[in-house]
Amino acid sequence: MNLRTLFERIIWQRHDKKYIEIVLFPLSLLSLLYRGVVQVRYCLYQRGILRSKKLPCKIISVGNISLGGSGKTPTTHYIAKLLKENGFRVGIVSRGYRSKRTGKVSLISNGDDVILSSRDAGDEPYMLAKKLKGIQVLTSKDRYQGGRYAIEHFNSNVLILDDGFQHIRLQRDIDILLLDSRTISGNNYLFPRGALREPLMNLKRADVFLITRAESLDQQRELANTIRSIKKDAEIFYGYFQAKHLIDPFGERKGLDCLKGKRVLSFSGIANPERFTTSLKELGAIVAKELIFPDHYWYSSTDYKRIEEISREVNFAVTTEKDMVKIDNSFLSKVKTFALSIELCLDREEEFKEFLLRRVGAFSN
Repeated sequence: MNLRTLFERIIWQRHDKKYIEIVLFPLSLLSLLYRGVVQVRYCLYQRGILRSKKLPCKIISVGNISLGGSGKTPTTHYIAKLLKENGFRVGIVSRGYRSKRTGKVSLISNGDDVILSSRDAGDEPYMLAKKLKGIQVLTSKDRYQGGRYAIEHFNSNVLILDDGFQHIRLQRDIDILLLDSRTISGNNYLFPRGALREPLMNLKRADVFLITRAESLDQQRELANTIRSIKKDAEIFYGYFQAKHLIDPFGERKGLDCLKGKRVLSFSGIANPERFTTSLKELGAIVAKELIFPDHYWYSSTDYKRIEEISREVNFAVTTEKDMVKIDNSFLSKVKTFALSIELCLDREEEFKEFLLRRVGAFSN
């Protein structure tokens, strides 16, 4: 939740737009300052005053332009798996948000074994490492250093930057930008007044746009028109995230039919928890209780106790894959818990695959 939304919830009783704008005025000033810093940095790289570095392999960035979840991690998983199946030596370099490691480069997975814990790796890199075999996963605040490590130790010829759109200090060959209907609807202020990480005009840096979570054809057209007003020759694809199965703590899969008519506890610490709970309801679950935690949240003993108490009143608890990798095994032995596994699905999927493979094909040897 951005600060604008928080303030509006606090003062909504006034029903006074002018009053809201007065209260939010300090955030508007901070947004202007933030915008200036972002654009100055971008201009310095554009003019060569700050120099971006290049690695001797293909670099694909998967990112977004707004705060919060837009499906970067499942998209990274989809692309990494696609490239691996087509013979590329793939590595993933993530920032490792909220990981406990402080070194320059952390190796999460060597492709065969997951080396670090979820707390040391960060929840999203750890989840990718658990799901992707034969693909190295690393974290580094300096993606150039992380990329060098992958090339030198694993001979990677394609690297994917998870959440890399703003990391312009490293040159990339393909910038894939995810957008959903929330990105350009409502207020288009930058952080902290709004949810944008940089101005919409910076969409022009992207090579490929992947529109996700557009609820209707009208929303799809609105997003596409906005993109093409900024970049006329934009490559635009449409996707959505579909539930595939449930996973227990041991990695065993169960069909989604297990949810139908069952009273469940929904708990999650992600950017869009409402969407997660809605998905469970659409799959036929009766969500008897919902617990929402902050994004990237690490659960405490108090949280475990609360979840355990509530779980006695339901058939089982359901969380996300990102949350499941952070939960203590001692808790999972007490509470029947499943994770809902989701995957990226694409319209014009074959066209997207052909486009991506053609762009990286020159580096397949």
